[in-house]
Amino acid sequence: MLLLCFCTTAKAQSVSKLQQKADDAFKKMAYVEAIETYQDILTKDKSLTVEQSNNIQLKLAEAYYLVKDFENAERIFSLVLKESPLLKGDELKAYLKYAQVLTSNGKRQEAAVQWKKYNDLQEQDRRAENFLKLYPNLDALTRNSSSYMLEYIGINTSSADFSPTYYADGLVFVSGRPKNSAIKRVFSWDNSSFLDLYFLEDIKLISPKSEAASVSTSQSGNQDSNKKSVRSKLGSDYYTPPTANDAQTIAHQGSDFINGSKNYEETASVETRSFSKNLNSKYHEGPCAFFDKNTKIIFTRNSLSGPGIFGNKKDEINRLHLYIAEKKEKDWGNIKEFPYNSSEYSTGHPTVSKDDKVLYFVSDMPGGFGGTDIYLSKYKNGAWSPPQNLGGSVNTQGNEMFPFVDDSGNLYFSSDVHPGLGDLDIFYIDIDQSTFMPNGKIRNLGAPLNSNRDDFGIITDGDRSSGYFSSNRKRGGSDDDIYRFTRNGTKYGCRDLIVSFKNQATGEAIAATSFQYTNIEKPAISESATTNNNGSIKLCLPADNEYYFYLNSDKFLPVKKFYSNKDASDFEPSILEILLEPIQAVIPENKDKSSENEPELKRVLIQKRDNTNLKIFKGVISGGENNEPVGGVKIRFINKCTGQVQEKYSKKDGSYEFDRDPECDYELVAIKDDFATSFELIEKSYDKKLFGKKVKVKSNASLTGSLFDTKLYKVGDVVKLDNIYYNSDEYKIKGLIALELDKLVGVLERYPNMIIEIYSHTDTRGNAQDNMLLSQRRALEVENYLVKKGISRSRIKAIGKGETQPVNNCSDGVQCTEAEHQRNRRTEFKILQIEKI
Repeated sequence: MLLLCFCTTAKAQSVSKLQQKADDAFKKMAYVEAIETYQDILTKDKSLTVEQSNNIQLKLAEAYYLVKDFENAERIFSLVLKESPLLKGDELKAYLKYAQVLTSNGKRQEAAVQWKKYNDLQEQDRRAENFLKLYPNLDALTRNSSSYMLEYIGINTSSADFSPTYYADGLVFVSGRPKNSAIKRVFSWDNSSFLDLYFLEDIKLISPKSEAASVSTSQSGNQDSNKKSVRSKLGSDYYTPPTANDAQTIAHQGSDFINGSKNYEETASVETRSFSKNLNSKYHEGPCAFFDKNTKIIFTRNSLSGPGIFGNKKDEINRLHLYIAEKKEKDWGNIKEFPYNSSEYSTGHPTVSKDDKVLYFVSDMPGGFGGTDIYLSKYKNGAWSPPQNLGGSVNTQGNEMFPFVDDSGNLYFSSDVHPGLGDLDIFYIDIDQSTFMPNGKIRNLGAPLNSNRDDFGIITDGDRSSGYFSSNRKRGGSDDDIYRFTRNGTKYGCRDLIVSFKNQATGEAIAATSFQYTNIEKPAISESATTNNNGSIKLCLPADNEYYFYLNSDKFLPVKKFYSNKDASDFEPSILEILLEPIQAVIPENKDKSSENEPELKRVLIQKRDNTNLKIFKGVISGGENNEPVGGVKIRFINKCTGQVQEKYSKKDGSYEFDRDPECDYELVAIKDDFATSFELIEKSYDKKLFGKKVKVKSNASLTGSLFDTKLYKVGDVVKLDNIYYNSDEYKIKGLIALELDKLVGVLERYPNMIIEIYSHTDTRGNAQDNMLLSQRRALEVENYLVKKGISRSRIKAIGKGETQPVNNCSDGVQCTEAEHQRNRRTEFKILQIEKI
C-alpha cells in the first residue's frame, strides 16, 4: 500500500511538473516546446479530470493556432469545444480562434456556426458580425480573380521570405534562410531561423520570362496554353492544393509542412546576398523602408538592451523596435532608435510616404484598439512627431500590421479581423492628404491577392497595376513566400445592388418593371433590366462608378435616379428603392379672360443666350440664398452622341467653358459638397448658315444659346423666384408669373425627392389680416399650378406670410414708391429636403 501511494504521488508530482514546464514554455512563447509537453501530458496521464483535460487541450489548441498549424488546431479545438465546456472571460475566445481556424481551412459553413456562437457569447465584441454577413456572399471577394496574374519568384526558399521593399535597382526583403554559421540559432516560437534583411541587386533577374510560375500553371509545372482558362478556379495552381472541402478559396494541405515536421528543401534559383553586416544581428531584423533618396533606412529589430528572452529574466519578452540608420561608404551606420520606442511595447513594420513627410508603423502600445494597431508620425523640423493612432476605421480588436503607403499616398495593410477570406488579408483605404488620416471605406483586395492563409507585405504603384506581396499559401505555417502580381483587369470587379420599385401612393411593390441604366462615364451605352414579381432585381455593377436609372412608363411619371457605388460595401448588397408616382388626369381650370389673348407659354431652361459661337458652351454656377457664384464645382459635360466626358472645375467667379458639338445633345452634371448634384440636359443647337440645312429639333429654337447658368441647391436655401410680382389685391397666375413657375417645375423634376415650402408675401398697405389671407391664396395658387404640371402635392407646403417680412423699409406708415411696394409682393421657396432620407 505504501509503495502504491508513493508511486501515485510521484506520478502526480511528475505530471504537475510537466504542466508547469508546458505553461512556462507557453508563457515564454516557446510554443513548439509547449506543444510537445502538453501532448506528453495528455498521452501519459489518464487520471486527469475533465476540467484539467479541457484546460490543457485549450492551451494545446491555442499553441497550434499560434504556430499556424491549423489542421491540428482544428482537431484539438473540435475535441474540446464539442463538449460545450463552461468557459468564461478570455477563455471564450477559443470559439473565435476556432472560427478563424475553420475559415483558414476553407470550412466556412462550420466556421459560421462558431462565429455565431462567439457573437452570442461576447456582447462587447462584435467582430464576428461582419464575417457572418460575408459568408453568404463570399463570391464577392473571389469573382474578380481573373483581373490579376500571380507569379512565384525565384528568390524564395523553404524558409520564410517576405515583406519586399524597393531599393536602388532591386529588392530588399526579410528572410529566415539559414546563415553560413557553425552555430544554428532558432526562434523558440516555432523553431524557425531568426530573420535578416537580404538584397536582390537587380530586379530584372526575376522579371517575367515565361508562364511557368503563373497561377494558371498545372501542378506538374508544364504549360498547357490551349487549356488555359480565362478565370482559373482558385486553388488550381501548382503551389496551392485544394482545401479540405474543395472550397473556392486558396488553401494548403495542412500541418505536415509545419517547421520541423516534414523534410522539405527549396533553394533560391536567383542569387541574393545579406543586405548589411552592420544592420543584420544575431536576432531578428524585419520589415524596413527607405527614405531621404535612399540614404536612410528605418527597420524593425529586436531590442538588444534590457531584460527579455535574451536578457536576464527568462519570463519577460524582448520587444520589437524601430531603428534608423544612414548610408555610409561601404555599409550602413549611425544606428539610432526611433524616439518613441519603449520597453513596455513593440514598434515595427515601417513605411514612409513618397515625400518623406509621414511614417506609418505598427505598435501594441497602450491606448490602442486591440492587438497591434497602425500609427502615424509626421517628420517636422528634423524630428518625428508623437505617434497618432489611425482610428477605428482601420484598427480593430485584432491585429492590423504590415502597412504600405503607395505613390499616391494611400494605404495598404493586413488585418485578421476585417472580414476576409481567412487569416491575414490585405486591405486598402484612401488617405486624406491634408490630415494623412484614413478617408473612405476599407476595401478587401479579394482573390487572388488574398487567400485563406496569411497575405501581407504588399508593395505596388499608385494604380496597383503591378507589384509584390507575401503569403504562406504554398505550405502554410511560417513558410512565407514572395509573389509578383500583374493586374490586367479592373481593381475590384463589380458590387451588388438590389433595385426595387414601389408605388409612392400605396407603398406596394411594382412587379415586372422594365427600366434602363447607364454609367455616367459611358452615357452612350444603356443597359436594360426588368424586376421580378416582387418588384426587385439584383444587379452587379462595375465598382467605383456612378449611374443613372431611368424609367418611362404610361402608368407612372418619368423617373431619373442617381446612384454611386463608390462607398458601397464589398460584400453586402446596396439597396436602391425607387418610388413611382402614378399618372393622374388633371382637369385644367378655365382660363381668365385677361389671359385669353396671351400666347401659349412654354417651359424653358434657366439660361442666357449668346449665339456668337455655337461650338463653345459657357456657363456660370451659382448657389445659396443670394444666388452667388460658386467656385470649385466639379462639372462634367457629357456628349450623348459619343459618350465623351469633359470635366472641369468652375473658377472663383463660378464660370466655366467647354467645347461643344452643336449637333449633339449634352448632359451637364455639377457636383459640390453640401449641395445637391445638378443634372441638366443641353439639347442640340443648329445654325442654318453654318450647316446649310434646316433641322427640326425637340427644343424651342429660341432656347439654343451657348451661355448657360446652373443653380446649385442645398437644404435650408430660401430662393426668391424672379419676376413673380402681383398687382395689388391679385393672386391669379398669368404672364411672366407662369413662365417663372415653369422654371421651378424644372427644378422639382430634376430633384424628384426635393420637398419645398412656398412662401408668399404682400406689401404692408391695407389691413394685416386681409394681407395674410391674400398671401395664403397666392401661395395656394402656386401649389395648384405646380400640381397641374405633374408635381406631387405631398412635396409642397404653401404658407402665406402676409406683410410680416418686407425686404425693404416699406413698413406701415412709410411712404414708398409703387416699385418698392411691388418688391414686397413676392414668392419664395425654401428647400426642406433634397435627397430621400
